[in-house]
Amino acid sequence: MADITFSGLASGVNTDDIVTKLMAVERQPLDNLNAQKDSETNRLKAFGGLNTLLSGLKDSVAAMNLTSQVRTTKATVSSETALTATSDGASPGSYSIVVKKLAQVQKNISDGYASNTDSVFGTGTITLGGQAISVDSSNNSLQGLSSAINAVSDTTGVSASIINDGSATNPYRLILTGKDASTNFTVSSSLTGGTASFNTSSGQLAQQAEMTIDGHTVVSNSNTVTGVISGVTLNLNAISPVPDPTNPTQYTPTKLDISADTSSLKDKVTTFVSSYNKIMNWIVAGYAKDIPAIASTSTTTSTSTSTTATPTDPTDAQLSQILRGDATVNTIKSGLQNILTNAVNTSGSLHVLSQIGIKTNEDGTLNLNSSTLDTALSTNFDGMTKLLAGENTTDGVMKKFNAYLVNVTSVTDGMYAEKRTRYESKVNSLDNQITQKTALLDKTQATMKARFTAMELLVSNLNSQSSFLTQWASSFSSTTTKSS
Repeated sequence: MADITFSGLASGVNTDDIVTKLMAVERQPLDNLNAQKDSETNRLKAFGGLNTLLSGLKDSVAAMNLTSQVRTTKATVSSETALTATSDGASPGSYSIVVKKLAQVQKNISDGYASNTDSVFGTGTITLGGQAISVDSSNNSLQGLSSAINAVSDTTGVSASIINDGSATNPYRLILTGKDASTNFTVSSSLTGGTASFNTSSGQLAQQAEMTIDGHTVVSNSNTVTGVISGVTLNLNAISPVPDPTNPTQYTPTKLDISADTSSLKDKVTTFVSSYNKIMNWIVAGYAKDIPAIASTSTTTSTSTSTTATPTDPTDAQLSQILRGDATVNTIKSGLQNILTNAVNTSGSLHVLSQIGIKTNEDGTLNLNSSTLDTALSTNFDGMTKLLAGENTTDGVMKKFNAYLVNVTSVTDGMYAEKRTRYESKVNSLDNQITQKTALLDKTQATMKARFTAMELLVSNLNSQSSFLTQWASSFSSTTTKSS
């Protein structure tokens, strides 16, 4: 059990209070180390906040980094009866499309059988698309044949499945399906010794989709047609309507229009301006007056115990203030502003962002003139594409931003990665110093307490001796008086 002490019981002096005040002086170097650690932690938080904003800007410019991302177009059809369409960077234009045939795969269906698990087919081989499939007692049921056929489907291009058509008798049938519209196959059987024969009949013939685009015939193995019109995906739904049944070769065409999707590009430009302004506003916030100090994360009350506070997270202004005037922040700010104002020399008529309504305010933020942007989108879509994404070997504004921000936000050697490495090294050093200093202070405090305890014991002994001597003197005086 630890020693029990009573502060000042003998001396009347509050020795615990004296120790606390002396240790507060001794603890100043430790408090300074903790303050340095807090400062380093908040500094890293500040760089982390800036890095998050830079990553947001990188995402916004990455959406306009390529020509296909800037030249956003939309596909509209006069009717969705025969087809629908989507655009992925397709060039503007109009097309007349007639769907004459839909793609379909070959399907063969077997006779019906009472069971799908009974071994009824005997032994021998089934030849499917020129591939012989062995049948024996282990697989001569409907399920066994289905598994054997699927085992070689990569070679034959034919897969098998079993359906139950709900008939009162012999409801189980095997369905053979070709992998695409170009797969044609034949089925023959040489099974003997079974109680049932294996026969199939044609349920559907393989057929390619056929359409005309502006009078040119196009065929496809799928009803999802890509590559015919660059950047456009056609989804065929049905054969085009025939207005006159007496003339089945005359179809009603579907008109497909590919037009610039200006609203999508405007949203991207607006997002870029907003993301850029968040960075500049964050930097400017650190120069505001009367920004409250960041609360300390911990306050040491003794060398052996500490109370950890939970202050509110630092505000953006507080974090920005930490980096006010920082060389790294100034370099990043200058890098962004240089890209913003540099001209892009392409064959287009737009060369700087101010021509599409983006101008710089005095505080470094951007102002977007929506009317100017709308005019550029509606009258000079090609010029905007070249300004933002570039042309041939000439990088556009957004490609330049993207290249710069990819480097700055790199998780391996970007700005925050470098600051985090420095922080970890510094904090490890501080932690070692704090550990050593804490151990030393614990010894110092223990020594102080021991000395004051010894003093109290000494005073107590002296008090006891004083009391004894006083009593002895009193007793001696009384005896002497009586003798006299």
